Amino acid sequence: MRGEQGRASWLDTRISRGRLLAWSTLVAIGGLIAYRLLGGFGGFRINTIEPSSPAFDPVSYRFVVDGLVEHPISLTYDELLALPGVSQVSDFHCVEGWGVKNVRWQGVRLQTILDKVNPKPEAGFITFHSLDGYYTDSLSLGQASLPDALIASHMYEQPLTADHGYPLRFIMPKMYGYKGAKYLYRLEFVAGQAIGYWEQRGWQVDGWIA
Repeated sequence: MRGEQGRASWLDTRISRGRLLAWSTLVAIGGLIAYRLLGGFGGFRINTIEPSSPAFDPVSYRFVVDGLVEHPISLTYDELLALPGVSQVSDFHCVEGWGVKNVRWQGVRLQTILDKVNPKPEAGFITFHSLDGYYTDSLSLGQASLPDALIASHMYEQPLTADHGYPLRFIMPKMYGYKGAKYLYRLEFVAGQAIGYWEQRGWQVDGWIA
């Protein structure tokens, strides 16, 4: 009888340990899924149209600013980071209705780039191009000149992750997130406004936060 009780106790312990292991595994998987969906527990939901994150080669990569400008530039990633940098704290809003408050971004002011290239008088808009070729969006020069328009290379004092647009993403706090292209590599100054990816699908061209 005592032997049967000991065996039952051992089985109960083994079953309990098995349940604990299974529960721990489920919690870990759930945590990884949540981490992916929320962009690293920062409250972000990762929305992307790309089949995968575009490949970034720091050797061949160039940040290009061209079109209707007096002084086109083509900078390596390190050369861009060597430009005068700033930090800012701003809220991020998605048109889907969610947002993240007080996001800490680091990067280069878009105004710094405008001053460097000197847009021509006929330039009225900027088209933002992503590395993958899938995504474009645009702003008027007046919108692009807002003081908190930022070409971000870092978030929370760390380089952007692939989910968040590494190597660069554009941040426009007064507009919804779809106005900020991720995987940014080119700014093209043009006379007429190009209609971006989501605007072609019915979203507002001027994505001001309501």
